[in-house]
Amino acid sequence: MDEMQRTTLVAVLNTSDISRNILGNLEKQLTTRVRQIVEDTVGRYHTSEIDVKFKEIGIADDTSRKDVLTFQNSITHTDEDVVRDCSDLPDGSRSGIYTIKPDHSQGIDVYCEMKIDEGGWTVIQRRENGYLDFYLGWEKSKEGFGDLNQEFWLGNDNIHSLTSQGRYQLRIDLYDFDFYNAYAKYQHFYVGDEESKYKLDVYGYSGTAGDSLASHNGVGFSTFNQDNDASIYNNAEEWHGGWWYKSNEIYSNLHGKYFFGEPDKFWEGLLWRTWKGNNYSLKSTIMMIRRM
Repeated sequence: MDEMQRTTLVAVLNTSDISRNILGNLEKQLTTRVRQIVEDTVGRYHTSEIDVKFKEIGIADDTSRKDVLTFQNSITHTDEDVVRDCSDLPDGSRSGIYTIKPDHSQGIDVYCEMKIDEGGWTVIQRRENGYLDFYLGWEKSKEGFGDLNQEFWLGNDNIHSLTSQGRYQLRIDLYDFDFYNAYAKYQHFYVGDEESKYKLDVYGYSGTAGDSLASHNGVGFSTFNQDNDASIYNNAEEWHGGWWYKSNEIYSNLHGKYFFGEPDKFWEGLLWRTWKGNNYSLKSTIMMIRRM
């Protein structure tokens, strides 16, 4: 090998070393950046928002995103990092669907209301147009049902897990067909576990709708196939819903049958008696909770 060939070979080897060093540094920088993004987003944002951040740095390939998302399983969070409910979201967060981890569970998707009454509310129920029939049995009421962007019930198990994390307040917003609205707010709201039949514990009313939950306090949740009320009748079957019924005379029934107008009989429909009486079915309702 002559001198020129040796010089050329050395130059090629040096170039290869430089290329490897450059690629190695770029890989480290990319890995560090992606890890920072995942750490910033896991537990705070929905998966779709993580994808948006990946695209911002040019990771558009599905396989690459899947590989990067495995970082989630290796990241150790402090208690401050875990979003237990919507009140843990950063200031300025928008209303929408987020993944939360009550009591460090695997996580559930919830709708967070971030505008009403200073925000931070985890929505547990929404009725708006009668699209979804809430006359469902014990298991469905336990697990939850519906669409988080439309009508839904978050589920008694999930509500129990949430309200077991600390002291929670409840806010219920009510709307009629004449575009009027009112609200009821409670400074204490807790739902027991399944063994207690998801017993309701609520007090500390304030608001404009009147207190139509007080007479339902202290009883278990009832459905047509599990009667836990204090009446000789099955109130869930009688009033076509699933709710904390106590006796034959009820004051609220926000899981009742949906009507476009007057209900078929007194106390039927979406009832909040202290605001609209016992013969009016509401247009829409929202129930939401916030940790204090």
